[in-house]
Amino acid sequence: MLKIEDACIKFGETELFTGLCMHIKKGEIVCISGESGSGKTSLLNAIMGFVPLKSGTITVDDLLLCEANIDQIRKKIAWIPQELALPCEWVSEMIHLPFSLKANRGVHFSRKKLFETFKKLNLEEELYAKRVSEISGGQRQRIMIAVAALLEKPILIIDEPTSALDTVSVERVLNFFEELSQKGITILSVSHDRAFKLGCNNIIYL
Repeated sequence: MLKIEDACIKFGETELFTGLCMHIKKGEIVCISGESGSGKTSLLNAIMGFVPLKSGTITVDDLLLCEANIDQIRKKIAWIPQELALPCEWVSEMIHLPFSLKANRGVHFSRKKLFETFKKLNLEEELYAKRVSEISGGQRQRIMIAVAALLEKPILIIDEPTSALDTVSVERVLNFFEELSQKGITILSVSHDRAFKLGCNNIIYL
């Protein structure tokens, strides 16, 4: 589903990594880990086409990442960055915003499915009508994981999905990811959380 060959990312004179090779199969849950500044988030951004490789190639579902294919590739990926600065006052607006993006306009939103997913992630339906300022960072993380699942993309990419979660919530997220993986969804994340990493199929260290 995702193949990276001999990849190098470099900013000016600073080389984050070089010669990186990574093959991820359909339905795998893979975690990227490593020291700060090793290029973990930059790699995720490169897969999305936001950061260029100095050398090497990225192939997503048999599509080579290039300018001609970038829109097709982004339509295959649900993406949750670590710093989620959405210009929304209400949680309902935050939930609906991804469905208005160019890559997701063909996806139907279902409040019923949303609340079914909320239940799996231990979220209350009442959160839908709250202000963003009234919810916790952990609730916001789980809400966006629920929204990403509703987009029904074959690949889910998340930067630090459990950074604001307690142990019980981390376990719920892992169980939910396992359910998605059984449906054939490939999940790639960056995480420093030991419990989360141990629940993944593979860990890649940069």
